[in-house]
Amino acid sequence: MDMSDNNFFYVSIGRQIGAGGLEIAKILGKKFSIPVYDKELLMEASKESGLNPEIFEKVDENKVIESGGGMFGFSSLAEGFSNFFTSTVLDSSALYKIESGVIAEIAEKESAIFMGRCSDYVLRDNPNGISVFITASKPDRIARVKLNKKPDGIEKLSDEKISDILDKGDKKRANYYNNYTMKSWGKAESYDICLNSTVLTTESCAEIIANVIKEKFLTNHHPL
Repeated sequence: MDMSDNNFFYVSIGRQIGAGGLEIAKILGKKFSIPVYDKELLMEASKESGLNPEIFEKVDENKVIESGGGMFGFSSLAEGFSNFFTSTVLDSSALYKIESGVIAEIAEKESAIFMGRCSDYVLRDNPNGISVFITASKPDRIARVKLNKKPDGIEKLSDEKISDILDKGDKKRANYYNNYTMKSWGKAESYDICLNSTVLTTESCAEIIANVIKEKFLTNHHPL
């Protein structure tokens, strides 16, 4: 199937932890009446593979894991996997391939917003999409994760501890992305659009992305 023959479009959103990327995605999803795939993607991958969804949840690139009662960062797919399963069951590359296959299938059948998971790289040959990276100031990111209270108990930690968790989490995401895409996570040259939600607010970021979507994909096919 020639991807250029359909009228579907996708947005791939990479983001620093706490930068409001999911909030922006939900605004866009509501505006264009299209699904946002984040944790939902794990369920789709589970259905595709026939594996227990808990496997994907525990090795998800964004999963927070605990050691000795203290949170120490966000696990990469490979590291999370090694904590819960043996390589004889399923390795991280296999999990990546399953998720990548699900992303590609979704992009062929519907417009969608994908949160991370190297979706921009997976869909690099699809001309009907844009990749976005969202960043924000450290104080805003700390405040957002405290407000969201995810993971549980994070709002009780000091700002310094939360800052350390964010830094380690971003490093995990960078390692995951860089390993599978051979690009640089968070660098402007790796994306079509880079936005700062502190300077612009999440609503303004969503509006900018929406305008790009309208201009690139909807003007001739689905005028609003």
